[in-house]
Amino acid sequence: MLLKSKTNIIYLCLLLISLRLVGCVSVTEEQNTEQTTENAPIIDLNAPKQVLKAPPKIENSDKQQSLDQTPQAKPRVKAQKLPEPVAPIDIWQRLRQGFKITPTKLPHSADLQLQRYLKNPHNLNLLFEHSAPYLFHVTEQLENANLPLELALLPIVESNYDPLAYSPSHAVGLWQFIPATATSLGLERSRWYEGRRDVVHSTAAAVTYLGYLNKQFNGNWLHALAAYNSGEGVVRKAIRKNRRLGKSTEFWFLRLPRETKNYVPQLMALASVVKEAEKLKVKLPEIANSAYFTVVDLPAQIELDKVIEVTGVDDAIFTKLNSAYKRSVTPPEVGYHILLPIEKSEILSHFLATSDPATWAKYREYVVKSGDTLSHIAKRYKQTTAQIKITNRLRNDFLRIGQVLRIPPVGEIAVLTEYKTPPSRTYIVGAGDTLSEIAQKHKVSISNLKRANNIKGNLIKIGQELLIKAPKSGPKTTPVRKLNYQVRRGDSLYLIAKRFDLKVADINSWNKLDKNKYLQPGQRLTLYINPLRI
Repeated sequence: MLLKSKTNIIYLCLLLISLRLVGCVSVTEEQNTEQTTENAPIIDLNAPKQVLKAPPKIENSDKQQSLDQTPQAKPRVKAQKLPEPVAPIDIWQRLRQGFKITPTKLPHSADLQLQRYLKNPHNLNLLFEHSAPYLFHVTEQLENANLPLELALLPIVESNYDPLAYSPSHAVGLWQFIPATATSLGLERSRWYEGRRDVVHSTAAAVTYLGYLNKQFNGNWLHALAAYNSGEGVVRKAIRKNRRLGKSTEFWFLRLPRETKNYVPQLMALASVVKEAEKLKVKLPEIANSAYFTVVDLPAQIELDKVIEVTGVDDAIFTKLNSAYKRSVTPPEVGYHILLPIEKSEILSHFLATSDPATWAKYREYVVKSGDTLSHIAKRYKQTTAQIKITNRLRNDFLRIGQVLRIPPVGEIAVLTEYKTPPSRTYIVGAGDTLSEIAQKHKVSISNLKRANNIKGNLIKIGQELLIKAPKSGPKTTPVRKLNYQVRRGDSLYLIAKRFDLKVADINSWNKLDKNKYLQPGQRLTLYINPLRI
């Protein structure tokens, strides 16, 4: 019995010791938990079980702020988001990000072109400034087609970014398409409209053509660019010849025309200027990475002067954006558009939506087609044959195919406004007056003033009555481009003058030609042309 009681006592002692050890472990774990949770509230495990509720909201914002600021509140760790890509700050940065053709180290010929550009920083800056109205649109189209953005600088090499540029080979516009290429690419050309000068349509055609050439030359952009300049056949012939001779077919080793050999290096040099502008100490003009112009679709024919009048757009800017139109009025068919600076587009859109199309042009123009009669045309435009005949000075009802008729608006009596005599007034010469001062005061030329008054010299008398004739209205700005023309076999002064809408006397004067000598094939002539009249 004593032994059994001793055994029970030993078991009881062991039990007490084990409970004591368990208590020590629990205290240690609680201390560690307190250290890791920074004074987090302790839950009484011995308390009766209950549903945990959300803490009550504290309405007093001051109290809430004081609680938030206590050291006991630990901020939650949020997942870090990856930084979003930073948008390009200007068009130049966007171009740099899309360069794919230009090597880090320029070839020798490209470096020579680079040095040539850097020697004329003023001219280089002008070249980039000319691109300002068009560069964003061109970049957008190239980027959408996944083409290298060096190609946005190609119009600098081609035309100095001048939509009115015209070459001796009859290449026209920013992208310098010749007639055959323009036709194959679907660019419209008519007596009203020249698609090669349309910024939107010609750029779309250029993007298509460049993409096509790149595929034709198996992704070799240097070959594709050479073909753009000199033609596919020329480049393919040069490649075949080098293969036959066991030579490299890389662009730099091909036997190509001099212009083409300089063409690719010029583009690389310009891309290098944009890419390394800071290093080369070139200050590029500020051009935003945003659209400069908006396309406004035309539901009917409209006079270009009416657009300028309604929107107040600058004449020179309007011509740069809309040089595709060859006449003072848009074509009679629908499907054409006007390009305007962003801030002017809403004005024109509102005008087109709220005004009568019959008032958009003083006269509509119609080209006579096979089978047309005067009565059918008059019925189509709700006019009378008499009105159309008066407007166009027709003596009878006979028409010829291709003849252009001017159609007056509906319900308006035909008036030959283009033949009206300009308004005139008189001026009495006072003491100290001179012809130049009088001409300047009345905004007429001295020659106009002398011709109106039959004055041969420059002498005028006090009290003399002078007739002041206002000059005939015409375009405020006349775009003139210098063209170096190479005489071809069969050319004559008459044919050249007719082709470029010039006078033979002017061509003689500009080139100091000897009237007793014939033109020779290969002879160079300097011409000053108005591209809008070709």
